Amino acid sequence: MSESLKVKLDNEYGIKLISLNAVPAGWSAEAWRVSAEDSEYFLKVYDKQKRSIKCWIERIDKYMPVVLWLSQNTVLTKNMVAPLLTKNGTYKWEDDEFLYLVFPYIDGKTIEGEELSSGQIRELAKTIAHLHSYGAEIPVPTEGMKETFDVSFCMELTEWLVNSELKELLAQYTETISNFAGELEKRAFQLRKADLKFVLCHTDIHGWNLMQTDKLILIDWEGLKLAPPEADLFSFTETFFFGYAWEEFLNEYRDVHPDFKFDPEVMRFYRLRRRIEDIHAFAKSVLFDGLTKEEKDRAMWYLNRECGFLCDM
Repeated sequence: MSESLKVKLDNEYGIKLISLNAVPAGWSAEAWRVSAEDSEYFLKVYDKQKRSIKCWIERIDKYMPVVLWLSQNTVLTKNMVAPLLTKNGTYKWEDDEFLYLVFPYIDGKTIEGEELSSGQIRELAKTIAHLHSYGAEIPVPTEGMKETFDVSFCMELTEWLVNSELKELLAQYTETISNFAGELEKRAFQLRKADLKFVLCHTDIHGWNLMQTDKLILIDWEGLKLAPPEADLFSFTETFFFGYAWEEFLNEYRDVHPDFKFDPEVMRFYRLRRRIEDIHAFAKSVLFDGLTKEEKDRAMWYLNRECGFLCDM
């Protein structure tokens, strides 16, 4: 793979590869640290054959122009990272098997599961608050980015619980998942008819998408969409990623949006959807991605963890 990438990086970016090293990455893509003659870069590689990540690949052309606009035209530029453009002025390149994105390398530390300091909470709150200052009025296309409250994965997941190997693997959670999926579908129907304010939301704020340098950098913008603010704020509620930070986060957030009040019904939807959506994603990977035993064991560990969280809702 490295020899092939060496040629492609040179052809597409003029990057003269010296070495290529795998780095820990999220579920949607592999990640590589690229050492080159002039600098270092971060390469994301999406496998087109993986059914569980095709939805992420399909969204790239919708959200990436907005990411580039935010990074070039707003105060968010110091707290985010955008892909480098190829020689042809595009933000990606692809072949039959993979899609590639290249970013500047961030010389910092991923927060991962560490608790945020008070200063980090305030900085992150400012970043999210400024992001929520923008909506569909921005001067780049946002078609296809508006929240639809889609929960179609609920039907697919409940079908798998009956007619796949998950019937035995998740037997103890079947009733719980089915009941909460039913609730989520009802809430989605109600919210589609509601008069809600939509703003730009990252939708995937957690420690693995935060890097600390001299600034706190929010990365991995695959989930960027126009949605109610609660699409981001649920991450700071009880049992989620930064539940301990809610009061301090909200106080800082209100410095930018002083009249903001969250909607508990909308918040319940996003909390519930995230749990069931993650269960669906790990289940899809187990069933269809041709995982090795080690990869499948890892996916099942996450799957059982998310089911356990769901039971506590």
